Amino acid sequence: MRSFVIAATFFASCVVTSMAAAASEKPAAKPEIPDAATVVTAQMVKANNDMKAYVKDMEAYLGCAGLGRSDEKKELDDLKKFADDFNQVVRAFKARSAG
Repeated sequence: MRSFVIAATFFASCVVTSMAAAASEKPAAKPEIPDAATVVTAQMVKANNDMKAYVKDMEAYLGCAGLGRSDEKKELDDLKKFADDFNQVVRAFKARSAG
């Protein structure tokens, strides 16, 4: 029984460590922003979900990456610009869908 508890504790610590390591890695790539003129609802929903996941992953990365102040500001500025670009597509899609 004792060896089982030790093995379970070791396994749990490995899982937590791997999750923390994954959070401290920068997300591999930005999701693709669809073309506002041709995007359909299903693509917009997927793009929105991808964007939310990317922002969440970037926030986790920035929270534990230990970047310098200027590097962190650059990453945040890039993330804000990317989100603004996506929001422009969302507004154009909504305007096109409403008309």
